Amino acid sequence: MREALKKIGLYWQPLGGNNPDQISGHCYRYTDIRSAGRNGQKSSVSLLVDLGKFDNYQALGVKNATAAVPDIREILADKKNAPQALLLTHSHPDHLNGIIHYLKAGYRLPPVYGGKYTLMILYDLLCEFNIPRRLWPKFHVIRAGDKFTFGSLSVDVVSSSHTCFDSFGFLISSQDVCVYHTGDMKIDQTTCFRKSTDLKMLKQAASKIDYVVADFYGISSDGLAVQERSTYLRLVHLIQSVQKNKIFIPVYPTHPEMYLIAFMAALKCKKNVVFYGNVDFFTYLKMVVDYGLSFENMAKNRIKVSYSHDKEALLPLKDDYVVIGTFNELPDVFEANRKNSFGIITASTFFNPLKGQFNLHNIKFVTVDDYPELQGYGHAFWGDVEKLNQTLEQKACFIPTHCPVFMIDDVRELAQTCDVRLLPQTPQNNQIFRLEKERASLAFSAPAKWLAVVYNSPDSAFFTEVLQKPTSGKGFLKRTISRKRCQKKFKSFMIKRKKRK
Repeated sequence: MREALKKIGLYWQPLGGNNPDQISGHCYRYTDIRSAGRNGQKSSVSLLVDLGKFDNYQALGVKNATAAVPDIREILADKKNAPQALLLTHSHPDHLNGIIHYLKAGYRLPPVYGGKYTLMILYDLLCEFNIPRRLWPKFHVIRAGDKFTFGSLSVDVVSSSHTCFDSFGFLISSQDVCVYHTGDMKIDQTTCFRKSTDLKMLKQAASKIDYVVADFYGISSDGLAVQERSTYLRLVHLIQSVQKNKIFIPVYPTHPEMYLIAFMAALKCKKNVVFYGNVDFFTYLKMVVDYGLSFENMAKNRIKVSYSHDKEALLPLKDDYVVIGTFNELPDVFEANRKNSFGIITASTFFNPLKGQFNLHNIKFVTVDDYPELQGYGHAFWGDVEKLNQTLEQKACFIPTHCPVFMIDDVRELAQTCDVRLLPQTPQNNQIFRLEKERASLAFSAPAKWLAVVYNSPDSAFFTEVLQKPTSGKGFLKRTISRKRCQKKFKSFMIKRKKRK
């Protein structure tokens, strides 16, 4: 791998984000090689962006595995090109939790740069996994608009619309080339309690941005990604129209924006709120409060807020409330029945057992199949890609990530129709590309590996190498983003646009 980094220039390498048919375990390396003297000496600086876990680790077939992570062992051991920093785009496990498993396996990591909320989540994980403080990497809190310099690379922090606080993209600039690494993002400008994607900054930087390492997770949907305002308005409409005393709104645990949108909808409808769920939910809820948001202050005595599931504690709510949380059952304390209750399920698969609970109690409910905007969305649809391309004045070359590689292959004809320029070769994990102003070339390619994580004791972990392979037969992508379905969708999008022209 080191032999690939010989020529002067900026190199980009996906290590877990350009998978055959999965979308998680993100990690990317940027390395800049520069001339450092008359004797042909060269300087090198490397950065890592994200270090997540692979969601479908069970499909790798390693006995007793509890997770899987991208293989960055050689990168960490390479003293000449060792990363100077690990930049975190946001707090979700597929971008963050690999850090924990590397530390448990005894590896040292470079200084970590992340938003306040992201580092709060990381601190909580470090404590949960009992990692001694002496092994923690150094932490630096970053904010939108911050600028950093690492040797010959400069980094500008760009706010992004996603489903958690402090979600960022990065402008990574060398002497010759500038890359906008989007992180998980959509164009939505209606995000609540946090900054949206900074289109103004991107417009100002458009002339210097040569490449966009882009979140393509949602491109199998047309138009712009669902706006959070649309989710809020739909919730308000449903709560008001069903005229039931008790409304149950389960929310995805790692998406705090849905906690807030559901709360604001309840507040608008002047319904009290009960937060209810498992330990994970209350951990995330506490994180939201510790971050600085007070539900009591937002309520302003217009509604009551309860964190208790005790029958006596619910009496002041007078059987008129919205239940917000992560749950798959309806406890007797709520006395839910057909006459007084209604359910609004805000995730397509996560709360499937709850449907049976509603049916058991003869409670009517709606799901994202009825109203797709209920789920909200944190990722770019195809319209977001077009909007970003227009914002960057159609000058940048897009490098798709965060989607199965077949989606990149199959979206090329649509991209050409929409004047979205894609990297000519579909990038795959462990390849290295040399990025120049006018073109990108493949500098290295080798089979990618996942490292299955097995804990032989509470205090230590070891890695088992597994060559990367298709795994969606045992995962959710076979049901949701199949290749045949994507091909049909892209074809229909293209026909629409050709008719417009």
